[in-house]
Amino acid sequence: MEVGRDLLRANQVILTACGSSRYAGLIGRYLFSRVAGKFCNVIMAPEFHYYSDSVDKNTLVVAISQNGETTDVVEGIKRAKYHGARVICIENRDSTILSRLSDRAIQLNAGLETGLTATKSFSCQLAAFYLLSFSMINRFDAMVGKLNDLSWEMNKVIEQHYDSLKELSIKLSSSNDFYYIARGIDFAVASEGALMLKELSHVHAEGLPAGELKHGTLTLIEEGTPVVAISPGDYTFPEILTNTLEARSRGAYIVGVSDQQNQAYDFWIAVPKVEELFYPLMTVIPLQLLAYHLAVERNNGAGSRILRR
Repeated sequence: MEVGRDLLRANQVILTACGSSRYAGLIGRYLFSRVAGKFCNVIMAPEFHYYSDSVDKNTLVVAISQNGETTDVVEGIKRAKYHGARVICIENRDSTILSRLSDRAIQLNAGLETGLTATKSFSCQLAAFYLLSFSMINRFDAMVGKLNDLSWEMNKVIEQHYDSLKELSIKLSSSNDFYYIARGIDFAVASEGALMLKELSHVHAEGLPAGELKHGTLTLIEEGTPVVAISPGDYTFPEILTNTLEARSRGAYIVGVSDQQNQAYDFWIAVPKVEELFYPLMTVIPLQLLAYHLAVERNNGAGSRILRR
């Protein structure tokens, strides 16, 4: 609750992170805005020091790091502290360099990540942002109960799609270009899905806002190119469907991640229908499974190591 009040009182809030943690931060920014009306900015950690002249004692910096030791994040926080900023860190380990530099540390307690990608820690980072955003409006306890209920739905997604996504990975194993599209809060999920696929399968994958598809990327789509459309049945659905059909008209193989079946999808990954704000918790899980199965199917070293663990 105190951290929520600090966020509300700060003249300027900046979230900084790398990779998966930055995508969690993008979802956090969306939540802060939609839930509490608090605007903040998200800056890539390697670029943060270029903006340090805009940081002062009235700035609150939220540093997000799975291991709390990422050099780019740590160096940016050192610069922010030099300029007088207060720092809150969100991390998955305790007694880290980042926690020692921070005024407050939020521990995720997700357990050790045994694979290359951040999977359970990413979901826990999202949970932390849900709790922070709702603490700003004095609904922290209600969100704790909500997340507990949603965790059962997340488990169902794993159980429902583990085998079917293995079959999909066999079909797509020879593809070398993947595009992930979404709108609104799920844009960051699309980017995270692409990042996981790159890290594990070593293929080209790109996540982008669906509205940007026609600005260059659409020309790269050929017959059979996989396009993963994260299209929950919220207010973004009609627009994302239009973009999906644009990709389909170019011959794309459409994988729809949605709570609504649609004839535009060549393969449908069903997710539970939840409130708009909570779709990222559901939609990211099948993308994690797809990245894993593709890595194993392509006999990639990263995937094989995960399998052995």
